[in-house]
Amino acid sequence: MIVRPMTAEEVERTVEEVARELVRLRRVNGSSFLNLPMLYPDGSSVTVKIDQVAGGLRVSDNGFAFREAEDSGAIRSFGQTKKSVAEEFGVQFGGKAIFLDTECAGLFEAICDVASASWQIVARVYSRLPDDTEIEFEEEISARLKSLFGASHVEENKDLAGASSISWPVSAVVNLEDHKTVFQAVGDHANSINRSATAFRDLSLLPNPPRLVAVVRDKTALGARASLLVQASAHIIERGNPDVLWRAAA
Repeated sequence: MIVRPMTAEEVERTVEEVARELVRLRRVNGSSFLNLPMLYPDGSSVTVKIDQVAGGLRVSDNGFAFREAEDSGAIRSFGQTKKSVAEEFGVQFGGKAIFLDTECAGLFEAICDVASASWQIVARVYSRLPDDTEIEFEEEISARLKSLFGASHVEENKDLAGASSISWPVSAVVNLEDHKTVFQAVGDHANSINRSATAFRDLSLLPNPPRLVAVVRDKTALGARASLLVQASAHIIERGNPDVLWRAAA
C-alpha cells in the first residue's frame, strides 16, 4: 500500500485526535465519568466515576464490572473473585461497585487502581466461562474414558484442591488402583491454555499429586504455549490418538 508522505503538522494533529479518542471525560449530574483506553471483553470501555466526598474524592467503577458479570450470567464467579482482586489492587467494594477514596493528590493512582481492578475482575470472570464447544469436548472426553476404564472409575466435572488450597475444576478424574489421573480438556486459545497450566502446576505440587493429562484437539494449534502445559508436569494427548495412548497416559 502506498501512503503519501505526511507533514509534521499532520502527524501532530493525527496523534492529538487519537489521544482525545483514547480518553473521554463527561459530566453527569455533578459526577465525572472518565472513559479509559482499556476494554472489557465485550468491547466496552472501562469507565470510572469520580465524585466529591467528605475529605476528598471517591473513584469508583460505578458497578460496571458487576454488570458485565451479570450480563454473562456469572454473578457467583464475580463474588468468588472480588476478594482476591481487592487484596491485589488495594481497592474496596461497596455493594456492586469497586471504589477508592483519595485526596486530590492521589487521584491519578486511584483511577489507575480502580480501573485495573475493574478490568481484571471481569477478565477473570470471563476466563472461567466455558463455551459450548468446550463443554461438548469435555463430554466427549468423559464418554471415551468411561468406555476405556468403566463408568465406575470416572468422575466428571470434578473440583480438586491444589497445594495452594484453591479448588480447580477439571474435566474428569480416572481412579485407578494406585493413583488418580486428571484429564483436562484444553482449547487452543490462550485463556484455556493458561488456566489449565496454572491448575496443573498447583495440582502437581501436592504431596501425592495425580497424573495430569491435557487433552487437545490438535497439538500443533497450541504452538509455543504447549510448553506451558509441559512445564506444569502435564502429558499432552490429542483427541484423535488411539486408545493405547489414552491408556498409557492414564
